Amino acid sequence: MTISIIASFLVAPAIFWIGYFYYKDRFFPEPIVKILATYFLGFGAAYLCYHFLRLLPMTDIPGDLSGMANRSQLVFFLYCIGAGGLVEELFKLLPFVLIVVRFGDFDEGIDGIIYASIIALGFATFENIHYLPLMQGWELLGRSLASPLTHTIFSSIWGYWIARAYLFKKSRLLALSAGLSLAAILHGLFDFLTLDPSLRVFSAVLILLIWVWRIVILERHNRDGAVAAP
Repeated sequence: MTISIIASFLVAPAIFWIGYFYYKDRFFPEPIVKILATYFLGFGAAYLCYHFLRLLPMTDIPGDLSGMANRSQLVFFLYCIGAGGLVEELFKLLPFVLIVVRFGDFDEGIDGIIYASIIALGFATFENIHYLPLMQGWELLGRSLASPLTHTIFSSIWGYWIARAYLFKKSRLLALSAGLSLAAILHGLFDFLTLDPSLRVFSAVLILLIWVWRIVILERHNRDGAVAAP
């Protein structure tokens, strides 16, 4: 697999999804400079997460799924929620709550979805740098397209809840805790279902349901934006 092919499978999905989210927020778009900065914040978050997971074996917790081969289904499920769900969503959330919510343009509930999704795209890009060179054919194509999509979907959950808490003066801690917990559980459930061939179809159903929720939020925003726009 050549470097140019790998690069195209890394860059093309990110460009597509950034363009998609920018279009969805077209009535009151976020500055493109901040969109790009947020993307690289997600890339950096993935770098930190990667090195954190490499430390887990020091605590007798496997750093990846290869160490879970002989464990029970329950232990495997809990691992998916903890390592795959909670850890990854937490590292994506950190630049969001430390930096992004302080942007002057962070002034709509939908901004939580947009910025959280862009962070997730950067995160997925870093992951794919490690995974895509090991793949080929349909597996390569599937991973390059699915990973950015699934990461953005789960991050949208805490992004939207936290944004609404900031904008409507509600409890930020409650929104953060609830949003992160739900995203981690759904993310872990997705990983668990995906890795079991007999349950894989349910992982697609899970993604579809969250995607529909997000479309409803985005379309509602567009209707409101069309009315408010000059």
